[in-house]
Amino acid sequence: MADIPDDDLVGAVEPVPDSIVTFSRQRSTSPPFDNDLRKRPRTFPYAKLLPFETETEGDRLVHLDHIVENIYIASAAESLSVGSFLHWTRELRSWLQLKFDMPVSTRTRLAAIYYELALAQGMTLPASEKFATMFVHLAQKRAFVDRSQLTLDWRLLFRELKRIAFPNHWSSAIRHHEKDFESLTKMGFIARRFFTPESTLEILEEVLPLYNASRHNTAHQVVALLDALLPTDVAPEGYHNVYPQKWLPSLFHLWDLYTRSQQYDLIMMDIMSRLAQGSIHVAHIPFSSTGIFTKEQTAVMFTCALRLLEVPVGRAGSPYLSTFDAHLGVSKSDQKRSRSARPIARWIISSLSPESVTDPESTLRGLQGLIQCVETFFHPSNSGSWTKQLTQLIQSLTDFFVLRWNREQSGELDVPPERRLTPDVKREFVLTLKDAVFTGIHSKSNTAAMNSQVALQCLAILEPDLILPTALAQSYPSLQGLVETHRTITSLKTLTLLSQTLVKHRPSRMHVTALLGLALPGIDANDLTKTVQSLAFIQSIASYVPFADFSEGGGPGLAMEYITNAIDVLENEDENALYELSDEDGLAVLKSSTATFGEFITSFMGRIFSLLENLPDAVNSRSRAAPEQNAVNMLPAAFSVVLGALSDDLFDLVLDKFTDFITDHVIPHASDAMANLMSCLAKAQPERTFVRLFKVLEGNIREEIEENHAGTAKSFETVPKDRALVWYLSMFRKAVWTAGDVLLKYRSEIINLIQYLRERCRGAASVHTSNLMHHTIYALINVYTSDGRLLNESELKNRGYNISDWGRQIDPTEELEVKWHVPDREQVEFAVEVFDRNVELCIQELQKLMSESASSHKDWSEEVTRQLNYLRLLISAAAGLYDPKMVATAKPPATYKEANGDIEMKDAAAEDSGRMVVSSEDSVNTLATDDDMESDEDDIDGEDGNADGDGDGDEESNPVKKLFTYPVGYFFNDTTDPLYIKVHDLHERIGWALHEVHDYLYTHQEDNVHSLKTLASVYRVWFIDVGSERSLKLLDTYIRSYLVDARIYKISGLRKCYPRYLLTKRAFIYHLQRIKHNNGIRNMSPLDRILLQDLMYDSLSRYAETRRQAQHSLDSALRVISGARVLVVPRLFNELDKAVETQEYDRAKGAMYTLNLRGLYRFAARDPRFFVKFAFALLKATKADKPSIHELARTLLVSFVVIPRASPKQVYYSDHFASYLAQIKPEVDFSENQQAFNRKTLKRWEDTLKSVQSLEQELIQQYKEEQHWRITFLITTLLIGGMTILNPVIPPELGELFVKGAINSHPHLRFLLVQGVLRLVNIIYCRGLCGNDLKKLVQEDFKDVDTIDISVNQGDPEFSEKFMQTLNDVNAPYYRVDKDLPGWLVWGKTFQAERHPSDRLVPDLAEEDKIQLLRAGSMIDAEWFSTFCELLTQEPRSDQDSFRIIYAMLSMMVFMMIHEGYTVIKWDEALAKVVEVYGDGEDKNHHRATAELLGGMLANTKSVDYSMKANAFAIKIFENVVDESLTPENLSYWTRFVSFLTPMTDPRSNLLITQKILSVRIDVHTNAAFKESSRISLLRHLLSQLTWRLDGDQPIVDDFLSHLDHSYKGVREEIGRTLGLIPRNSYHESFRDVPTFLEHNYKAGSLGVIPYQPTQEQTVVVENIFNQLALWRKERQPLQETSSYTKGSKTMMLWFSSWLQQPCCAQLLPYFPKIILPELLNLLDIKEDTEVTQLAVAMFKHFGNVPCPPHLLEDIIAGIVEIATTSNTWHQRLRVLAAVQVFYFRQLFLLSTKSRRVLFDCVSQLLSDPQLEVRDTAATTLSGMIRCSPAAFRNNTIKKLQNQFTKMLHDNPMPGRPLRGGSSGQPSSSASPSGISTPNGNSEYNAAIVLRHAAVLGLSALVQAFPYQSPPPKWIPGVLTTLANEAANDPGMVGRSVKTALGEFKKTRQDTWHVDVKAFEKDQLEDLEGVLWRSYFA
Repeated sequence: MADIPDDDLVGAVEPVPDSIVTFSRQRSTSPPFDNDLRKRPRTFPYAKLLPFETETEGDRLVHLDHIVENIYIASAAESLSVGSFLHWTRELRSWLQLKFDMPVSTRTRLAAIYYELALAQGMTLPASEKFATMFVHLAQKRAFVDRSQLTLDWRLLFRELKRIAFPNHWSSAIRHHEKDFESLTKMGFIARRFFTPESTLEILEEVLPLYNASRHNTAHQVVALLDALLPTDVAPEGYHNVYPQKWLPSLFHLWDLYTRSQQYDLIMMDIMSRLAQGSIHVAHIPFSSTGIFTKEQTAVMFTCALRLLEVPVGRAGSPYLSTFDAHLGVSKSDQKRSRSARPIARWIISSLSPESVTDPESTLRGLQGLIQCVETFFHPSNSGSWTKQLTQLIQSLTDFFVLRWNREQSGELDVPPERRLTPDVKREFVLTLKDAVFTGIHSKSNTAAMNSQVALQCLAILEPDLILPTALAQSYPSLQGLVETHRTITSLKTLTLLSQTLVKHRPSRMHVTALLGLALPGIDANDLTKTVQSLAFIQSIASYVPFADFSEGGGPGLAMEYITNAIDVLENEDENALYELSDEDGLAVLKSSTATFGEFITSFMGRIFSLLENLPDAVNSRSRAAPEQNAVNMLPAAFSVVLGALSDDLFDLVLDKFTDFITDHVIPHASDAMANLMSCLAKAQPERTFVRLFKVLEGNIREEIEENHAGTAKSFETVPKDRALVWYLSMFRKAVWTAGDVLLKYRSEIINLIQYLRERCRGAASVHTSNLMHHTIYALINVYTSDGRLLNESELKNRGYNISDWGRQIDPTEELEVKWHVPDREQVEFAVEVFDRNVELCIQELQKLMSESASSHKDWSEEVTRQLNYLRLLISAAAGLYDPKMVATAKPPATYKEANGDIEMKDAAAEDSGRMVVSSEDSVNTLATDDDMESDEDDIDGEDGNADGDGDGDEESNPVKKLFTYPVGYFFNDTTDPLYIKVHDLHERIGWALHEVHDYLYTHQEDNVHSLKTLASVYRVWFIDVGSERSLKLLDTYIRSYLVDARIYKISGLRKCYPRYLLTKRAFIYHLQRIKHNNGIRNMSPLDRILLQDLMYDSLSRYAETRRQAQHSLDSALRVISGARVLVVPRLFNELDKAVETQEYDRAKGAMYTLNLRGLYRFAARDPRFFVKFAFALLKATKADKPSIHELARTLLVSFVVIPRASPKQVYYSDHFASYLAQIKPEVDFSENQQAFNRKTLKRWEDTLKSVQSLEQELIQQYKEEQHWRITFLITTLLIGGMTILNPVIPPELGELFVKGAINSHPHLRFLLVQGVLRLVNIIYCRGLCGNDLKKLVQEDFKDVDTIDISVNQGDPEFSEKFMQTLNDVNAPYYRVDKDLPGWLVWGKTFQAERHPSDRLVPDLAEEDKIQLLRAGSMIDAEWFSTFCELLTQEPRSDQDSFRIIYAMLSMMVFMMIHEGYTVIKWDEALAKVVEVYGDGEDKNHHRATAELLGGMLANTKSVDYSMKANAFAIKIFENVVDESLTPENLSYWTRFVSFLTPMTDPRSNLLITQKILSVRIDVHTNAAFKESSRISLLRHLLSQLTWRLDGDQPIVDDFLSHLDHSYKGVREEIGRTLGLIPRNSYHESFRDVPTFLEHNYKAGSLGVIPYQPTQEQTVVVENIFNQLALWRKERQPLQETSSYTKGSKTMMLWFSSWLQQPCCAQLLPYFPKIILPELLNLLDIKEDTEVTQLAVAMFKHFGNVPCPPHLLEDIIAGIVEIATTSNTWHQRLRVLAAVQVFYFRQLFLLSTKSRRVLFDCVSQLLSDPQLEVRDTAATTLSGMIRCSPAAFRNNTIKKLQNQFTKMLHDNPMPGRPLRGGSSGQPSSSASPSGISTPNGNSEYNAAIVLRHAAVLGLSALVQAFPYQSPPPKWIPGVLTTLANEAANDPGMVGRSVKTALGEFKKTRQDTWHVDVKAFEKDQLEDLEGVLWRSYFA
């Protein structure tokens, strides 16, 4: 139920006209589309902003047609090629990610096809998931696909979901790869929009009969199916029978059936929320102040929301039961607690309307009540596990509200006018959340604080006048350092998110410069977290505010005066008010404030330099998230934005300061950080920067080399004398990075400097030299943006910045212009000159080094490495000039001779030929079908990027011709251009030089690891950096940066509402995405082939570091070179074999790690040419005499097993698929291509099948020969893994081998071989059941043999009763019902059953399968069976000592084969051996073996004869077990035995066993307590398995009820648990059909029928039990420790506790107030038995958490009040108060005003209780009740209670202490609850004290109800003053209570006291002064 983008708010539901021909109804090659264009124009003109001419729309559509044609060919093929499908799916996704507009008709047709593909039967999991993702991508946005244009068949999705949720018991033999329920659910959220209007009822009729609340997972799975399938878009007008109001009551009834499960609540809330969202714009659906829901339904949903938030209430614990969510099955997705936030928020926001403001019972008022109820839990002092959940809810609420508001305002969401959100609704919403949000931003949890800050940003967007004043009032003290540091950081984070609103809000924008100044001290090396936040705030302001002086010489005085006055207003008057000015005065103040920008920039630069000087070394921070690294990363990001906002004079100021600093300072550890700042300067204004800095840097570089001899150190670590040189070089190279055409002015200087540096620099300096070469070439030849200013260049040139640009939002569609760097001829010539010179020098130096005379030089390795590094960066730098087509023709010199034995290139090309491609042109580009190499391919807007691509595409690596590449600004248009030829000649020369270096190193210096590693890295860039510099990962870097920055400015409902610098960054990202699209794989050149071989050999090196780098480079190369894998794989096999034989284990390890590369492993393990060799090469490696080699080979083999090699014939589509394909059929005849495609696909499958069979035969042979169990284990794993139901031929000797091995002495091997036996037999029988029909096997269609459909007689009102009766009559029906799903809730039209054993059909086994069984059975003789039984009785390991299902399954198979005559051993012999195994029943291991054998024997009920013989034998042993030998030690075996036999099976299948267990009765005469409890436990387990199908449990109940006071504790506990289970089994509803169910609930009211009404029988039982307890209570003697009363009470409480943990727990609630509660309170008075007290307290907790039906509330309240006001025992009154706390909170939204008043009166009365503990608890309870009550009720109640308690305090003055026996202590506990008279002599004095104390506690409770509200409510100062003046000086408990209340008030407000103190008058503070021993109120 993961969140789908909430585009469901978009668009309106239109009626479906009859004239529209939808796909699923009839075939139409061109359905009518009124408008084939997208409904919503693009916000961002991607192609328009590019600096070169792009393709036309027609060109794009031609490419799209090409893709669609190939999708058609792949779809229409006789045999499916999944690889081809996946390739063209990737092509389609890539086309979409280029932001091209797909015609609506094409999108609609493709969506239908991908829906079918994703749900096709037999499709492998990876492929189906990719198809599902593509469907979601195509169909999720309403603006692209309308429901009137597409209709989908919901049954396809339901079929797949049901197969997962309710699998067939044979399915495990068929399914290798199960579809994912969660992925299908996501798909359903989109697909259900396109279901027909009638589908709602159809889905309900199909799904509801599956519902069964007596099994936890079944109930969850059914509602999960509803959540995935049920259309939440309301049906068009006229479909009245499917309007939500018709079936919503039934859903609420389902909700009531299962209320104690968190996951269940979450699913139901999600259904309701999506329904509310889908109905908001539908005019013909009734909509009120509570949306589409009634007020009763809304109250229930708010009650559920409160449960889901799980805030703590007293000691009640969670409202949910862990047992309910323990076995959720498929409906359980992730367990993030915040998952409930979005459904709750979606429902609430979608239910708001203008009517919500005026209606006191509206959804808006409910939201206010919910927030008030939990508001105190937002405070940092009250944080816990709930905090993140609450803040996520707040964030989701604000996000959905802003989304809806913006879409309504723009007209995108077409809502009827009477439902549109109004300013009044918006203001009320903001006021509702404001206090909670401002509290939450200070949370201790970073996640919770961020949620609150994002929510605050949304609130500020909605109502800046309400939010910004408060934010400013809190921020000023924080930034001025008046409060704690953590508040300063919080304020900076908050202001950063509010900046976009702040700079645009007229009254607030004058504060910007002041806030900037206050943020500067935050840039501090001593607090890097604060530094990052300060920089982020400055960046966010600079993105919208020009940093220029507009004061016109007026200075900052006016602004300073205004801000001083504004701060005074915020601090001293009202933080919700701003110092208002007229527009003219406001503009003057704003201009005045800009006069400080010069001073700010000066300070800003000073702070940055100080930070860099004192910054810790980020290199030592290993984590990328370390504070040092964060600060270093944040600096350039903020600095570049600030530079873009500067006026020219301020930029010059920055440039001067920067120049002065870098010339006067050298900070080695800050070199990179300063270089990044230099890059920002050079990019912002390159001409100014270079004029100022070029000569300075060049001169300093030369001076350091000449004067200080820097750069001569050989080490690559920076030595002290090189630090200054590295400092200047770092900045120089970064200045060049994006300087562009400015470099032309310094052409000769740069060339000379590079030459000079090459000659003079070594070590670390040479690294910067190589980077300088790279940056120079990159800056000259690439297209990139060179613009980061606030305005377009044309505007800046015309007028510069002015005050109107403050906060200006650039419209990307109309106003955005992007300045680009586009290379010209002169720049390319300059770049090629640098490239040519340095490449030639490198090659010359390398050749010189390889000469004999130089090879012995001691610095040889370092020099080779230096030259290789130069080459590496030169290759990468010039990547944008390489043409992949030209590079693919590179050849070695003619003199080069290849080694013998190489695979010919033509063979590789033939073997690796592409998919079927349709193209009308021959000269098309050959590009990649592999997934691209880097991870930077994700779509920027969160759409799906290129997936891994290693699903099922067998040919995914093959070259596939694309029809188009798109213009990307590539410089060369003429392949005869001399520069073009030179560049490619140089690239080819480099490749050959690398090969020569490799040969030299491999021959002479194989141990030179450092040089070989460097060489491998150069190989990598030579392969991948062609067409673009992939190794730079520029796209990935820009996307990360863009997404991080955009988070601050993103506003739901608006698109691209970003500052200009982000918009230009987005344009550049789009350019990089086009480059990425063009650069795929390329054809392999002869030179590529040579270099690949070099890398492969290095990947096998003896040296681990060399291997790793070579493998990494090879992996990258394989992704870009077509045919590379075919070249490499066979050689790797040969090398692996050779290495294992010669015991060169390092090389063997290298070969296996290389084969494990992602690009190779799946290819080698699937391709029929290789996977047999692969398997045997790995098997051979497992025999190596080295553990690491063996383990690695074993791991690879295990992975090899799960690689799918599926048949192309096993995929089956629905009947609609052909009509969908007809929609995209091209006009051109492709029949010849289609036939060729079919032949190729079938040939590939035939080759695969032959290879599989060859592999199996060889493995069997090795199995027979192998001796070591580890190798046998791996061979067996391979055999089992390759044995699929779709493999037409299974080796005939396989079963024989497996059966023989099933009694192997080695436990691990035996376990595996038993699995093999079971899998083999399952496959054989599945084939037989389906008549060996492949299609039926794939579809899991077993109906035609054993399954029959039974019609339900829906006209018979007693059908359910008759059905229940027949389930317990072995001779009654002619069928067996092996599932308990049908009929619990509602009957369908039919239900599935299995034939009666006498009518079962014998599976039609194929002849070869019969032979297989006969050969397997021939191994099962007496000796085999005897050995098998002995192995079962062996003592296992402690962690495996349980009933082993796998051996029970094997037993079932063995007994079945014995009965059918396949085995040597006969039936009687086997039975005799079973008797021998059981023996005398004393040994627990023999019990386990017997249980497994009998379980297997009885599990097979396929024939009457077999069943009768098996039951007759088994019952004798089982009776002995139950009657004589069952003990706690062996109980677990027999409970698992029962579980194995009974779940989902007909009770008649093993009737004798069932009857024996049901006949268990309590034996009062036995002393064997453990045995007795074990027998009852076995009975309980059977009852839990049989669920509601059991009839006749009354004798069990009667027996147990007569023994409630059994003398043994263990027996009583089992009695209680068993009795608690029976109500669940006895409840079922069994409506005759779904329409009746819906109608019944509809007529019952908006909440449907109230479930779980107690029956008359239950009422009689409960009343009798409590009557019996009352008698026992009277018989009990005082202080008697054990009695029938205590024992019976314990049993009763265990019984009811178990009952309360069932879905039917509400059945007990009617008995609670009058029957259960009084008795529980009596039990609490028993002090002699602590267990009684503990159980009673647990019962109280359970009752408080049970969801209460609204109709029972008044009765329960009346019962509580009666006990609270009449009980003579203060312990009972105290316990009742604890229950009131929980009850009031849990049922808050269901309570009427009258009920609330009754509870308040009750608690208020208990404040006057004579017992002090009761009074204190009453005060706490009252405070909590006030806190969470609805606002209107709360305000009236507070006013009433304040007057009442104040009057009580005045009317009862402190009396004088009595002369005799006087005491201010508590009165005697024997006093009456009224507290008016007591039997002792101090009654009047004590009564007065009690009344004064009650008044003080009452007033204190009022104050403590608002512990964190700041400022406090206006009435609180008066109450505190009253307490201080009237009672603070009272002696004893009264005075102590006053001081405690005052102290707590001040203590909780320490952080906000500077605000709260303003709520008090001066005289009030004086009255409070000195109340305690020290001043709290100073």
